[in-house]
Amino acid sequence: MSPKQTHHKHSSSKSYRRLLDRLAEHPAVHRVATGRVTPRMGSGRPVAAISKVRQVASGLAITINADGAMIDAYVVTDRPAEVEEFMAAQGWTG
Repeated sequence: MSPKQTHHKHSSSKSYRRLLDRLAEHPAVHRVATGRVTPRMGSGRPVAAISKVRQVASGLAITINADGAMIDAYVVTDRPAEVEEFMAAQGWTG
């Protein structure tokens, strides 16, 4: 079995890279890839590390709140409900 990989498309802060790497270690996750990075306007801290979780054909599309940016990431899995439960148990979703 090949090792799990997280594809970091953009340079990124260590905090959300660690979140993605921990997510990639979950047995139900095949791969995690980052997508679009959008600067966030306004002040205030985000309520949760992951603000949106949507099911897509390949698994899950998530939006991560990082310092001053929102990062779209994709979680390739055939067991999305199990991965969503894991994210909630980690306190990553609100």
